[in-house]
Amino acid sequence: MALDQTQNICVCAMIAVLLSIPGLVRAQEAVEHDLHFTHPIFTESVSPDSKVRLDFAREWEDEGTANEIEFEGEISVHHDFSIELEAPFVFLNRDVGSSESGLGNLEVAFKFANLSFVDRGLLLGYGLAFGLPTGDSGKGIGSGNIWEIEPFLNFRVMSGNWEIVGWTRFGIPTDQNPGEEVETEFHYDFSTLYHFSSRFQGLVELNGGTGLSGPEAGEGIISVFPGIKVAPFSNNPDLFIGLGGSFPLGDEELNAQLRAAVFYHFKAVSRWAALLVGCLTA
Repeated sequence: MALDQTQNICVCAMIAVLLSIPGLVRAQEAVEHDLHFTHPIFTESVSPDSKVRLDFAREWEDEGTANEIEFEGEISVHHDFSIELEAPFVFLNRDVGSSESGLGNLEVAFKFANLSFVDRGLLLGYGLAFGLPTGDSGKGIGSGNIWEIEPFLNFRVMSGNWEIVGWTRFGIPTDQNPGEEVETEFHYDFSTLYHFSSRFQGLVELNGGTGLSGPEAGEGIISVFPGIKVAPFSNNPDLFIGLGGSFPLGDEELNAQLRAAVFYHFKAVSRWAALLVGCLTA
């Protein structure tokens, strides 16, 4: 019964978001906003985009190493709205015991943007993400029963060659098994990026989280992520490659991580998606 209720809540929330698309399309003025915002490596992007992203991550843990390949696809159905899907596949290599691999928890996110201050270099955003129980807690990879609802707020500021991003997220788990201890968490992310040229960017990111309920309530972790992004081809500014490292600050229960990412943007897809939605809702 609890699982059915959780699924109904998640499905109703998704439907409510999707039903708001026609209103967004009709209300939007016929003006093109050229955002020119780039994407950090660890911190999520704020602007609605049409892109694909492929990440390769290696994490050093006390009991071994973990490798992750994550695919991210996002489509912007309008200038101020996009739908995003993240699919991680994890390989656990334990020093003791058997190694495991499998699909982690899928995440579907609905991202909205307020374009009122774009001309001043400020983009405000908000949205709702859903973590789906496609993992396997028996393997130590995600969860096979916990649905997570995660509302978020974010902003992005551009000034000259600088870009600053901030995110706040509340992770609300549902459908825990009897006796299973899962915390409601508050996460925050910050990124400062500098454009050294049109093809080279340097950035420093900060990520933290605090438990709001459960056995780890009030306990927090924080990490810093230096990184670079490079456009390998001068005639293709939509393709970027990023490389960064994650290092815990203080005596935290957090692991060091190295991450490489490939980004590719499809500008024409956003226009076709907006046209399709407009036709369907006319």
